[in-house]
Amino acid sequence: EAVLSRTAMLANELDAAVQIHLHETAAEVHAQVEATGERPIDLLARIGLLGPRTQCVHMTAVGNQDIATVAEYGAHVIHCPCSNMKLASGACPVKKFKDAGVNVALGTDGAASNNRLNGLAEMQAAALLAKLDSGDPTALSASESIRMATLDSARALGLDHVTGSLEPGKSADFIAVDLSEINMAPNHQVESNVVYASSGTEVTWSWVSGNNVVKNRQLQHLDIAALRDTAALWRAKLSG
Repeated sequence: EAVLSRTAMLANELDAAVQIHLHETAAEVHAQVEATGERPIDLLARIGLLGPRTQCVHMTAVGNQDIATVAEYGAHVIHCPCSNMKLASGACPVKKFKDAGVNVALGTDGAASNNRLNGLAEMQAAALLAKLDSGDPTALSASESIRMATLDSARALGLDHVTGSLEPGKSADFIAVDLSEINMAPNHQVESNVVYASSGTEVTWSWVSGNNVVKNRQLQHLDIAALRDTAALWRAKLSG
């Protein structure tokens, strides 16, 4: 608690955002309650670490009161569906959070618990998992999933005035998707195709702050061969 309290103080002094993995598993929450009699989200609220600059990652093991607390303090939820499914952590109740007015963004978690770190895969997983978790096939539409990965994520980071949507004055951050691939046919609804039919290989171009970083499916500023060699080197070192 002392470390978290210190973090809250520094975040307030520096007006800095705080990202914390929270309520990831039922066992984690149970252990906290057994040890302190307090749920993790309530601890953050009490010490001043929960607020509009707080990014609550995972939030799978939650009840209605936890959701209400996040909404009351204006905190953000970062949903990591692929990681949560791989680790059997549970399902973040995205629809309930959104219905409560909470901003829900999309994340990948780390490579150790996700592997691909594929944003398009996360969009698909989020849309499908929300339907399964709620029993409602309309719980999270393709367009809502795309928004979670773009503007809602920018908002969670406090950067929605800079990026997250294509508007005059904002950063030129966008991708081009090849809709002519056979798995994308027929193409009568672009958002649905991107979320449910694409795998990521259909991304042909990518721009970051107006800089072309992927051209005709080729990375422009990274040496893939060197990266492979580095990965192999560290694998050998870590394997002993």
